[in-house]
Amino acid sequence: MAERKVVLGRAIDAAHHLLDPVPPWDDVLSTARDLVGADSGTLIVFDNQRRLLNLTAVGFTESCSRDYNGYFYSHDVLERDSRSAPAGTWLDTGQMYSNRQLQRTEFHADFMRKHRMAQIFVLVVESSPLLRAAIGFQRSSVDPNAVARLTNGDADRYFRKLRELLALRHQQLLGGLLAVETAFSALDEAICLVMVDATVVRTSAHTQPFFSDDVGFLIRRGVLSHRDPAINARFASALRGCSEDGRSRRVVIPAGWGRTTIADIGVATKFFGLVPNAVFFVRLRRRSAFASPDADELQAVFSITPAEARVLAGLAAGHSVTEIAALRRSSEQTVRKQVSSLMRKMECHRQSELVKLALMV
Repeated sequence: MAERKVVLGRAIDAAHHLLDPVPPWDDVLSTARDLVGADSGTLIVFDNQRRLLNLTAVGFTESCSRDYNGYFYSHDVLERDSRSAPAGTWLDTGQMYSNRQLQRTEFHADFMRKHRMAQIFVLVVESSPLLRAAIGFQRSSVDPNAVARLTNGDADRYFRKLRELLALRHQQLLGGLLAVETAFSALDEAICLVMVDATVVRTSAHTQPFFSDDVGFLIRRGVLSHRDPAINARFASALRGCSEDGRSRRVVIPAGWGRTTIADIGVATKFFGLVPNAVFFVRLRRRSAFASPDADELQAVFSITPAEARVLAGLAAGHSVTEIAALRRSSEQTVRKQVSSLMRKMECHRQSELVKLALMV
């Protein structure tokens, strides 16, 4: 009894870390496996196209993980027969199929038997239009009372707590997403959440201006794409690259003469711990060649005086020294002295070099 309490305590402690930015799924699965008395444990996530997004496993050999990832995920009988099951449902091969039914399946004959699995039981933890996820356990011998044990007593309390923590994580992340969307909307920018094939998970309220004819983005059949095939190919390539190495990408899209839309792409790991490197932020923002640099920003970047910063902003906006003097109600001689000071401080030899540096900010 004392040992059982220790195992339960470890499992609950690990489950509380589901609220971490990147949940330690190996610890969660290994402690849950010990609690239920299984040989291995898994977290498996599929998208709505039945593609495997994530397999996290403890107790699997490399060969077992490779076989499942490479082929047998598409023949998983529990995945196939649980597509309409709501979150909180337990599924057990020992209850769902007779020995004869299970043994006739390719999944059992070529995967379960090869890797010494006599029984698999899973708890559905996510069932949404976009994602389906389950925590599963595998045994080398059949326990006919496995699900009955897990839906009573300490195990039942543990799995209820695990689902509560996952729901709390979802609520916290939704609140974080709303804060991010509000912040970027205030800057006249938009956020989309997409999967690696550009399937849209969520869009912020400010995305509509980016779906104009000038920008060319559109959502068709739930997929974010661009009207121009070449730009769409670059966007798709950036998503794939981000998925492969986790590094952010940037796609620059023409949006009329002198104007562009910038699509910054990054992994949304913090927001979707169930599917690392499978959901991505796409930040959409505008950039115009006609926008004047901000004088305060120029002052901070180049360590110049406020007056020099205003002169530099004027040069970057295309004004001549005479025009800047008139606009500032100052003498040309004063402005020329400020330009000379700028060239010295910024180590430039021509005004065009000053303008180039200013436009980089």
